[in-house]
Amino acid sequence: MQTSFSAYAAAVALVAGGTMAVHAPTRAADGSSVQLYGLVDAYVGSMRRSDQLARTLVVNSNGMTTSYWGLRGSEDLGGGLKALFTLESFFQTDSGSNGRNSADPFLSRNAWVGLAGGFGQVTAGRQTNRLFVASGQFDPFGGSLQFSPIMLQTWQVAYDRAVLGDSVWNNTVQYTSPTIGGFRADVSYGFGEQASDHGRSNKSLAINYAQGPFAAALVAQTVQYGPGLDGTGITRQTAVLAAASYDLGMAKVYGQWQRARTPDLGTRANTAQLGVGIPVGAAGRFMASVARTRRDASNADDSRRTNWAVGYDHQLSRRTDLYAIYLSDKLSGHGVEGSIGAGIRHRF
Repeated sequence: MQTSFSAYAAAVALVAGGTMAVHAPTRAADGSSVQLYGLVDAYVGSMRRSDQLARTLVVNSNGMTTSYWGLRGSEDLGGGLKALFTLESFFQTDSGSNGRNSADPFLSRNAWVGLAGGFGQVTAGRQTNRLFVASGQFDPFGGSLQFSPIMLQTWQVAYDRAVLGDSVWNNTVQYTSPTIGGFRADVSYGFGEQASDHGRSNKSLAINYAQGPFAAALVAQTVQYGPGLDGTGITRQTAVLAAASYDLGMAKVYGQWQRARTPDLGTRANTAQLGVGIPVGAAGRFMASVARTRRDASNADDSRRTNWAVGYDHQLSRRTDLYAIYLSDKLSGHGVEGSIGAGIRHRF
């Protein structure tokens, strides 16, 4: 693949701390291209969960979006067929550390290669799972893992997350169909790579629909490896998500329902969310959301968690925005506590 050298030089400069950057794909004569891109997010906040004894003042990363940088590219193979790749890594803006935490690999966000054509797209490698994508897509806070009620209750360990496994699956083959009549399907299969258990795997099926102001998704997954399962004695969890949104022009409304079952623990978690995003002038957006998880357990006490959040996001330019958010948290058996944060997000 004879890709322009300047794109690779830009990537090396970024990783090494240089100043060179690429904001658009660099194309070679053979139709191949490589693009360097990413997002940097940081916020200042006062944070306290319902079950915490004290408040913490922080300068943290990833208030609205988890910071990352990436390289993606494609090569035209002829006949409508393309080769594709994506290499992406999360990082922590506040400390400069790689990944979301110390357990993350270098290419923590995505690392895959594949083919695309009239048949759709087939990719193999480390890939973001479809239930995570859908839970963030139908959320007025855009999938914030610090302030979004639905994302905290679904994915954050500190908030007794309902869904086990990572938001990114290793060893995964994924097929994405063409969009027909507004419908698109995604099928994912993650290989557990266990010599003694070839049946251990992660599986996901997602059906998406988008036409005009209406969008919806239905996702079902089974996980048998990943964080929360490996070495815990938990062998399997199943989860389903149904979500929809409707853009009224003056406001966009969002709704989600999720159910996660963990047979080894005898637990079932039901989560529901309602949210709204309202444009404010030409550059602003008001956001509000409430989510509640009801966790029923056969061998432990039941629990309830309710979060609500309100926030404002203001676009300074096409690539830079400022935001401020208040989050309320109530866990059964504990009092109501709140967190507040204000930050900046920049895309490059």
